[in-house]
Amino acid sequence: MLCSALVSPFLSAWVDRRHVHQRAAVTSSMLGAAACIALALLPSTSQLGIIAAIIVATVSFDMASIFTASLLPKLAQGRAADTLSSVGFAAGYGGGAIALILATGLIASRESFGLSAAGALRGSFAIMGLWWLIFSLPTACVRMGTASTENHGGTSATELLLFLKKIFPINQSSHRIPQFGWLMLGAVTILGVVQTAIPQFSNVALQTFHLKPPQLVQLVLLVQFIALPGAILIGWLSGIWSRHGAANICLAGWSLVLGLAWGIGSVPQLYALAVLLALVLGGIQSVLRAMLAVSAPPGHHAATFGVMQVGTKLTGFFASLVFGWAYMASGIPRAGLVILLVQLILGWWLLSRAQTKPVTP
Repeated sequence: MLCSALVSPFLSAWVDRRHVHQRAAVTSSMLGAAACIALALLPSTSQLGIIAAIIVATVSFDMASIFTASLLPKLAQGRAADTLSSVGFAAGYGGGAIALILATGLIASRESFGLSAAGALRGSFAIMGLWWLIFSLPTACVRMGTASTENHGGTSATELLLFLKKIFPINQSSHRIPQFGWLMLGAVTILGVVQTAIPQFSNVALQTFHLKPPQLVQLVLLVQFIALPGAILIGWLSGIWSRHGAANICLAGWSLVLGLAWGIGSVPQLYALAVLLALVLGGIQSVLRAMLAVSAPPGHHAATFGVMQVGTKLTGFFASLVFGWAYMASGIPRAGLVILLVQLILGWWLLSRAQTKPVTP
């Protein structure tokens, strides 16, 4: 996480300066896939190699997410951007669910393949790497339009500093934060809650209801498959209505999830809550990324998502820290959900301060 936070803003600014968004998306995906495959091949005694491969794979995934998102303005505009963003998230949930089924299926039936537990785990890493590699190849072949031809000068650090001054003019005569700055603050605050809530829900499920690993996998797959149509539905609403309206629906759903999570007392109620979570999980992520993509300053799309990535990790770290503090102080696993709800409402308020461009055909 530290490597990703340090690398992403400067690398994103460099990509904007060089106008190599597509090449950066492909390269980061290839590196990540290669690192996953390396995990399947490295001997168990190569501890430093395993740690390095995990770091490379994780950072590459973050970079690939940034550069893939920065391609959105080159691929679609107006309502098409909302549709593409939502369908992309839906396809990701579907693809992730299939890959998870393949990996867990290999581990569950390892004896029939004559594999040990370690061998089955290696096979899972290989499946993950090959899956990532195969479905990233079309990105290298598709022809894309030009979102911006703005010239950039100076170093990547200078470019990043100028970008930050545009959205947060703290040292300028006018201290008023522009609408895009409010949008960025709201997005990173909300996405930090989303990234924190997902693993914490898993922890609550394990510690409160003592789910076995196969049951937890089933719960994750349920969320993945329901999140697919949920993301498409929110994208459709965003296109025919408004991005802020679709975001408000998702945030209301998230608030309901965090509120109801305090009172669930049985496994069926847990599954019902997971269904509600899945309906708004992909939707809020896709609509926020569409907002940022269409509102980003010209020529700064990679920097926009690079700063978003760092901001999301920082707010997610803060949310996790406070969540853990609340758990330690109360001894109740779901006590931290109240903290997440407060942060979500704060992000909702910040988002309300921004008015993005209206959706046009």
